[in-house]
Amino acid sequence: MVEQTEETLPDLTGLSLLLLDDDPGIVRSLDRVLRGLGADVTGVCSLREARLALQDCAPDAILADLQLKDGSGLDLLPDFLGHSPDGAFYLITGHGSVDNAVQALRQGARNYFEKPVEPLALARYLSRDLAHKRDEDELATALKPYMLYSDPSMNAALSDLPRFATSSEPVLIHGETGTGKELVARALHGLGPRADGPFVAVNCGAIPETMLEAELFGYEKGAFTGASRQHRGRFEQAHQGTLFLDEIGEMHPTAQVSLLRVLEEHSVQRIGSERDTPVDVRVVAASHRPLEDRVDAGLFRQDLLFRLNVLLIQLPPLRQRPGDIELLAAHFLATSLRDMNWDGAVPTLTEAALERLAGYDWPGNVRELRNLMARLAVRLPQSVHTVSGKLIEALLPITARTQRQEGIFIPRGSTLAEAEWLLIDATLQDNDFNRAKAARALGIGERTLRRKLNEKSGTGL
Repeated sequence: MVEQTEETLPDLTGLSLLLLDDDPGIVRSLDRVLRGLGADVTGVCSLREARLALQDCAPDAILADLQLKDGSGLDLLPDFLGHSPDGAFYLITGHGSVDNAVQALRQGARNYFEKPVEPLALARYLSRDLAHKRDEDELATALKPYMLYSDPSMNAALSDLPRFATSSEPVLIHGETGTGKELVARALHGLGPRADGPFVAVNCGAIPETMLEAELFGYEKGAFTGASRQHRGRFEQAHQGTLFLDEIGEMHPTAQVSLLRVLEEHSVQRIGSERDTPVDVRVVAASHRPLEDRVDAGLFRQDLLFRLNVLLIQLPPLRQRPGDIELLAAHFLATSLRDMNWDGAVPTLTEAALERLAGYDWPGNVRELRNLMARLAVRLPQSVHTVSGKLIEALLPITARTQRQEGIFIPRGSTLAEAEWLLIDATLQDNDFNRAKAARALGIGERTLRRKLNEKSGTGL
């Protein structure tokens, strides 16, 4: 229930709401107040109108009357959560309907309000309850130039990034190979006060240990054999900007000592020089493995870890971001085709294709998905309109093709006809859509299978 409190007027700017009540007066009253406080409001008076509205918009929240002339507001809940799993669904109930409202909470409704609903009190509640949604939207908008995501796990991982960007303290990014650590580093740079300065990236594991210090800190002419001229190191190159030290866990212990000194004294000493050169650099470091393990193994200095691990960002692997796989796959496919000057609409990924993508573990994470979509783009004929599951499976590693569990999943509540079609569809896929083979596997005649397929196409199952 909503408790009224004395507060300043709430700000609902950026929130989209769908109001459903069969009393036009209530809809107008709530619409006027909520819209006046900045919300984008769609008001409807029937379940049918609400379903039509959901086809055209994806509101952050729905406020629905429980008892309607053409059904129950609760009937809209599965449709809404199916399209917007993170959406907020609220019920408005009359007296005597509280028991039904409590039952609705168990089905996924977020809260309920008893009539009469005081519009301003409702607005204050929504402002508090949906603040996280607005914060997540603002975060995604800020990071859109750097990375693409929608999964809640990424919202959680990156929630501190805008605040970290304004700091000058070191940031340590942990994440498996291919999770986007450099993209996060670029976002920290681009969203901070050093955005106009240089962004310099160094892969500590790709530079020979004999050259790493010279590369990072620079050297004077004649400092060693082959030093034919003075060289400004990466720290000097990143002056008044950001230095990204990727795979810092691979850095040689000798270079670690020098790095610690630079972090503490904010100056570098080129090899062959006795003069300190001041540097103003924000350091962002990254590692694909926990640096604590490297410390325990005697391969990384604990005092350096303490100095680097001031602000920590932990990136989840792609297998823990199921909500992003379809989004990223479609984006990478479109990008690859555009780079190839593809003439026509971008083919869509079928449900079977998405199932194959979702069922793979992605050990190479986002980078592996991007590369797979690039290979797919090269293989697509110009006439194709959809990407099948078979085509995706052919591009996955051979070991991944055995990852799918044998059998099929039949959702609870399915009809017998729906369950039968799931079995037929799975058998067709397993037999490369050869009807004769599929019919034999099902133990029926090919004519019977053809009839069932014709029935399916006619019923819309």
